[in-house]
Amino acid sequence: MQANRLGSLVLILSLLPAAPVWPRAEDQGRRAPAPARSPTPIPGRTPPLSAPEAAPSSVDLEVLLRHLGERARAYEAIALRFVCIESIRSTDNPRDEKRYDYMYVQAEEQRYRPYRQIHTGRLGKTIAEANIDFGFPDAYSWTLMFVPDRQHLFHFKYKAQEWFSLRQSYILEFLAPLPFTSGRTIYEWSGKVWVDAENYNILKVEAEPGNQAERLKEELRAYRQAPRFLIYPMGKKPHAYRYNITFLNELQDLSLPDEVEVRSFTLDLQAEEEWESQTILRYSGYQFFGVDVKDLFQGRK
Repeated sequence: MQANRLGSLVLILSLLPAAPVWPRAEDQGRRAPAPARSPTPIPGRTPPLSAPEAAPSSVDLEVLLRHLGERARAYEAIALRFVCIESIRSTDNPRDEKRYDYMYVQAEEQRYRPYRQIHTGRLGKTIAEANIDFGFPDAYSWTLMFVPDRQHLFHFKYKAQEWFSLRQSYILEFLAPLPFTSGRTIYEWSGKVWVDAENYNILKVEAEPGNQAERLKEELRAYRQAPRFLIYPMGKKPHAYRYNITFLNELQDLSLPDEVEVRSFTLDLQAEEEWESQTILRYSGYQFFGVDVKDLFQGRK
């Protein structure tokens, strides 16, 4: 079955559009380092809120999760039926951007298994699978969060509403059900998720390893108490991560991942953050095979 899927991949990849040009160096320098990525609404369009609205009493979390479960089924239906272009850049080699043809080939217990091969854009050009391993969740596996038979694994709490990317959205907090080990599954992360208030699409996720705040307090205490050479502590600096993903690729009635940003940082003696590394993954050129996305939403309006 995987062989047939990979055979289809070769044909589909030749039709993919060229990957978008990475922003110029001078433009990148103007990018805000903060993980939040809320675009400024255009004047005359839906007005932004200066701060999230207070959580209205009319929002029923159980009803909201039921709607999100229905939307999660649509995400499941196409998980193994699309291919796109993934662009990767990191601070380890900022001048080198890697581009891959990217798809999912297997639904595993806690995630979808991705498949990558170097993007060539050449008809019939077969490339071996690229072996890349990140210590954080792949983009599309976040859609598993609201699958009905997995919702009970998280503790959800409704927080507020706000405008994001010109869409009124609900904000839910979630807590990691598993301890942070490899970091490769969504079940090891806690954070907030923005969902479209109209169609229940995922719009954004901000996350960090479960219990990271408590762990950093303990590590910072140990770091401050560690022996010193002159004025320099000999202990290990507290180390932390932030993960942010947006789902702003709109195809038909569904939103799909467009950018992942993962930042690594340490804390100094004053608990100030010291930036360490950044990885950015971008997704474009989605193509579907074996599914008509429009059919997923007939009768669901």
